[in-house]
Order: sequence, then C-alpha cells, then structure tokens
Amino acid sequence: MAQFKILPQTYLLSPLTCFSKKRLFEEICTLASSITDIKESILLQALNERESYGSTVCAKGIGIPHALIDSLDESLAILTIIQKEVPYNTVDTDYMGVDIALAFFLSPKDDYDNVEQMLRIVSRELDNTELANSLRRSWQDNNKLILILQKLDALLNQEFKSAPIKAPTNNSAANSIMQFINDAIG
Repeated sequence: MAQFKILPQTYLLSPLTCFSKKRLFEEICTLASSITDIKESILLQALNERESYGSTVCAKGIGIPHALIDSLDESLAILTIIQKEVPYNTVDTDYMGVDIALAFFLSPKDDYDNVEQMLRIVSRELDNTELANSLRRSWQDNNKLILILQKLDALLNQEFKSAPIKAPTNNSAANSIMQFINDAIG
C-alpha cells in the first residue's frame, strides 16, 4: 500500500497470472473487498457495469478500470501488472490487450471534477511509453513500482497546481464518468 497527494491510497497486485479480463477483475475485486469489507460481487458488478459503457483501455496494453462505489468511504486504487497480456475488449471491437491495470474504486464523497481530472491526467501519463515500460520492467519489484507511482503522483500534483481546477458543478458522479468516457472515445 502507498499513499500519495493526488492518487488515492494505492495497493499493488503484482505479479499476477491470469488469462482473461473476467479473472483480472475478479482478482482486483477480491483484494479490494478484503481492504474495504465491501462484497466482492458488488465491486465486480460496478466495474463490469462501467465497462459496459465503453472500454477503459487508455493506452497500448494499459487499462484504467474504475467505478463509483456508493458504500465506499475513501477512494482506493489497485495497480496490477499481469505476466502476460489478456484480451480486454468485447467481441465486436478491434483487439485490445492489457498487461497493466490501474483500477480505481471511487467514493461518492470525492469531488467529481477532481476525480475526472485525475483520470484524464493518469490516462495521458500512462500513454507515455517510457513510464509504461518502467512499470512492465518492475513488475516483480514492489519497491520500484511504488517509486514509479510516486513519480506519477508528482506529475499529477504538478498538473493540478498548474491547471485551473474547474468550478464545482452539480454533476452527478455518473454524469462526470460518462463525460470522461465520451471525451476519451470521441
């Protein structure tokens, strides 16, 4: 577990051996359930429901599955590095595989504009080949993974300081997440 300025409390699930997106989500939700005492089935349903709106692949080989969890007091993240890429998309789209997943379980107590901004910046930063390859090379060294996450958090912190924070709106979490999806797809 690691704590950061911008990223939520983050746990590591690496290295992981699995062969499908379904199993990846199950492993992530098993860990999240043990941390939060929220039923694994609730977490899994939330991730799958969010994924039904569109893929959360943000870069080659990287997914950022995320979901709002109503009963969650504090957001958390789980970084998973998979030994071998798993198919991540639905049957009716072009192939997308993932070997890195940074999953976010979001609390309704969070400021949704900040969450949306964080997800956008994380998505953009993880598209950096150097950063992604550093994660892949360090998949068996949790200390190095934490250092890389600290670098990512520092980049996020710098972005949050330099970019104007949007004025709070009355958008619901679902609307904010849907807007993020639409912007990412469009």
